[in-house]
Amino acid sequence: MKLLLFVLYSNSLFLGTDELTVLYVEKVLNSPAIDGELNDECWEELKIIKDFRQRRPNEGEPSTEKTEVRICRNDKTLFIGVRCFDSQPEKIRAGVMQRDATVKGDDYFFVLIDPFGRSREGYYFRTNANGAKGEALINSDMSKPKMDWDTIWDVKSKIDDLGWTAEFAIPFRSIPSDAKSDTWRIDFGRWFSRGQERSKWVGFSRDRNWFSLEDAGEISGLSEIDRGKGIDFKPYVSAKWLSEDSVDDTDFETGFDLFYDLTPSLKATFTYNTDFAETEVDQQRVNLTRFPLFYPEKRDFFLEGADLFSFGGIPKSPLAFHSRKIGLSSNGSKIAINAGAKLTGRVGPLGIGVLGMGLDEFENLDSDEVFVGRFTYDLFEESKVGTIFTHGDPQSNLNNQLAGVDLNLRSSNWWNEQSVSWHGFFMTSDDEDENSDDVIGTHFTFPNYPFRASGHWVRTGDNFNPALGFVRRRGGKSTGLGFTYYFEQPENELLEDISVGAEYDRYEWLDGDLDSDELEINLIGIRTLAGDFLGLEVEFERDILQEPFEIIDEVIIPSSEYKGIDFELEFRSSSNRPVFGEFEIAYGHFYGGKATNAEIDLSWRPSKYFQLDFEIASTMARLPQDNFEVLTSSTGFRITPTTQLSLNGIAQYDNQSKTIGLNSRFRYIIKPGSDLFLVLNKGFDRGDDGELRNFRTFKTEAIAKLGWIFQF
Repeated sequence: MKLLLFVLYSNSLFLGTDELTVLYVEKVLNSPAIDGELNDECWEELKIIKDFRQRRPNEGEPSTEKTEVRICRNDKTLFIGVRCFDSQPEKIRAGVMQRDATVKGDDYFFVLIDPFGRSREGYYFRTNANGAKGEALINSDMSKPKMDWDTIWDVKSKIDDLGWTAEFAIPFRSIPSDAKSDTWRIDFGRWFSRGQERSKWVGFSRDRNWFSLEDAGEISGLSEIDRGKGIDFKPYVSAKWLSEDSVDDTDFETGFDLFYDLTPSLKATFTYNTDFAETEVDQQRVNLTRFPLFYPEKRDFFLEGADLFSFGGIPKSPLAFHSRKIGLSSNGSKIAINAGAKLTGRVGPLGIGVLGMGLDEFENLDSDEVFVGRFTYDLFEESKVGTIFTHGDPQSNLNNQLAGVDLNLRSSNWWNEQSVSWHGFFMTSDDEDENSDDVIGTHFTFPNYPFRASGHWVRTGDNFNPALGFVRRRGGKSTGLGFTYYFEQPENELLEDISVGAEYDRYEWLDGDLDSDELEINLIGIRTLAGDFLGLEVEFERDILQEPFEIIDEVIIPSSEYKGIDFELEFRSSSNRPVFGEFEIAYGHFYGGKATNAEIDLSWRPSKYFQLDFEIASTMARLPQDNFEVLTSSTGFRITPTTQLSLNGIAQYDNQSKTIGLNSRFRYIIKPGSDLFLVLNKGFDRGDDGELRNFRTFKTEAIAKLGWIFQF
């Protein structure tokens, strides 16, 4: 059997990616020590995965620097050993140490794993030459990995005279898998920063997403793996001191999360006295639109298994379920979560996501329970049909229900081996005020290279109210269509490609009257081989306001029809430089007047131990009724003495709330799954006289939290 698989593996390399690449995973008696050095005896006896090919800049060509991968296992863990050759090891880019920090400017290597072999979703494990860990969820609808997801695993790296090496140790119990199959899909990729080169083992086609699994190879020999009893118990203790408006308070809390693997592919989670003290703070923003702002979920408990609750392939609005509504009031204040339970995973072709949470009383809100149920069923090779149910309203005392169905038809070999995806969905909501309404919509994506296209049509009822979801606009029909075409520059020594494109969006009220439309034309986009980007766009906009709205304090935009043209210039520098960032400037019409928008985002990374970030955004508007300026800014730093120790801080300010928010977070990863957090938050606002120099402290919060993992 092993010989047959090896023959298949060899032939697939000879034939190219038209044949599935297969590798048998040897079981070793003496496991490698995870220290970043490939000097263990077990590595010497294994087959070598090599012959990586470029995705960019020269698709299909052999990578300029060789990459070799070895893979083995014992009963409990999958081990991956990596050798990234580099002819100039003194020039290896390794500027990041912190877990899950972006490594775009570094040399890095990643592993893509699909334990169910369905090419729809999977797991991403990444490291650089410092051994900085990064793990994420991936699926066919994502343009990039969802880095907020965490699990228990280990990796170490080391730079030497030949380049750099890395050793991965991924416990089988850390990712769900199909107990009836001993075969997984897998692929490997490498980013060579100095040459701005992306290469992969199998799926190197630019028609695929950089993190796609459609063309991944296979590993077999994963039968009789040991996942233990499948019980993870994680208690925590925390102490908090809060001083707000001259009132001091102290609090001591304990709680836990309990995880139990009912099967290798189905997990039950229980939480008591759930705490999110270590969660990263939100970005401070000023809303200059008529519509609510969307803030992403950042809390670990809700991010675990979040892909199983995704509905309709909708990124932001109208969402059937947005977990951020749970445990946060409408103004962002924390609402205590007493307890909760979650069931996530798969049973054969059935995907399951079930969540129930109990909330404490808060101000004028009664204690409440909320429930979400999401189920999908696989169709054909890459498609699925699903349904969703939600019950409860965590931000009011009303009952609210939602039900929905969706269908996703997808093919990664639709025409000339290119991908296409189509979603259709329907939702209906109902509450105690006897308001009930629905949403129906469809959208498609053609995410290929050099031609990409997408489009959507969504009709949202006047009274559609997903209390556990998010809707930006209601009472109308939204239509959109866009495309981008990339002209490759294979003979150019400076440029990678030049792009042009256009996108049109239109929103009509249900009676057919126009509310807004926008045509955005990408006149030119230039990407260099060094990793820089320069783009120039023009936008033709029209807004028909049926009612006036207050854009900032005491500035009212009257109801009228507004037309305008905006010009926007954007520049992004390559992040493999010590100083890198983005610059955007736009000028054009703005509600009967003119406005200039500018944003600068800079980072300085003098070494792998320190990074300084600075961001400032400004809108200067000159309207018939008044002139105003909106300014938001932030300054942050990151200190990382080791891959287990980090200190992050950020200061944010905006001139509308006239407040400064400071957040600092110290994290010590004692061992994978066990962490110590020290958090300090401070808030400042201006005194009664409003003078800039007279900021006063109105809130100080200090938190210490220790969480420990026990596995059985």
